[in-house]
Amino acid sequence: TKQIEGNFRIIRTLFAVLIALVFAFFLIATVSDNVLKDFTTLLIGPLANSSRMITVISKMIPLLFTGVAVSLVYSAGQINIAAEGAFFAGAVAATSVALIEGIPAPIHIILTILAGSVVGAMVMGIPAIMHVKYDVVTIVSSLMMNYVALYGGLYLILNPFRDPLAGFEASFPFAKSAILPHLFGNQRLHIGLIIGFVVVFLISILLYNRPFGYSIRTVGQNKKFANYSGIPVNKTIVLTSLLAGAIAGIGGTVETLGNYSRFVYTGFTNHGWDGIMLAVLCRNNPRLIPFAAFFLAYLKTSADSLNLTSKIPPEIISVIQAIIIIFIAAERFLAKWEHRKIVANSQRALAIEKGE
Repeated sequence: TKQIEGNFRIIRTLFAVLIALVFAFFLIATVSDNVLKDFTTLLIGPLANSSRMITVISKMIPLLFTGVAVSLVYSAGQINIAAEGAFFAGAVAATSVALIEGIPAPIHIILTILAGSVVGAMVMGIPAIMHVKYDVVTIVSSLMMNYVALYGGLYLILNPFRDPLAGFEASFPFAKSAILPHLFGNQRLHIGLIIGFVVVFLISILLYNRPFGYSIRTVGQNKKFANYSGIPVNKTIVLTSLLAGAIAGIGGTVETLGNYSRFVYTGFTNHGWDGIMLAVLCRNNPRLIPFAAFFLAYLKTSADSLNLTSKIPPEIISVIQAIIIIFIAAERFLAKWEHRKIVANSQRALAIEKGE
């Protein structure tokens, strides 16, 4: 039964992607002068040259962090959507440290990551604390925390950290010692990619091979059973949210210090919202986040390619994402087929047991 359920999760995902692509084809047909060419660009555009594939990998980096962060907190049964705010606030906190001159490079980078993780943990941790202490609905408080992080961060960037000589709304330049080293001499790839994979690996071990991970998953599946088993439910929820926020904050740190020479965001980056989609795609399994992050980054790069070579609006990718999420989140999608397979497998096993 478990194997059949696992197989149908994969089948459900593939069907969702296929249906989304069919919708995309018809949407493209309504506005395109060359439907086949534009649809082919959507499918294989990023494969056209190495530069586009590097773009895919670059877009994938922040998604590793937010995807893992949301998967972790959702595994504890908490609908905490403050990963977007944690990502942004982490970037602002890292900026405050990155502006300091005279710190040796390795230490400076570590300090920026620590600052981003601490502030990110606060953004996602506060809604969890409010939930366990005062029974505040987490989805509401976490949504509000996003805006606290956004406008609080923008106040710092546009006032004490603002460079009046920049010519646009941006912070003072980062100290060179705070900027992340690049990989393979490419300006769009940095060590944040390695840090992201390390985070995926460590959280996967934590969630599936450590007692605390068992506590997280037990609380997420059944709070009453977890409490009966002696698991500190409230403590687990708070610690999980703090850890998830720290991961999202690190994501904001490496994305900012790996790609820019100063803080340039003027609003939400949407990486936290994308993390929610990735968590849904992966059923909160962090081990699958790299694949889902690559898929989403591939789609976004395809949208950019379409935008350059045709009049197809990039919003078509948002439509594809929405359709995929709808069908994957639909628990009853393909349920009858799955039920028939389970019944047939049970009958076959029963027949073998009876020696028929």
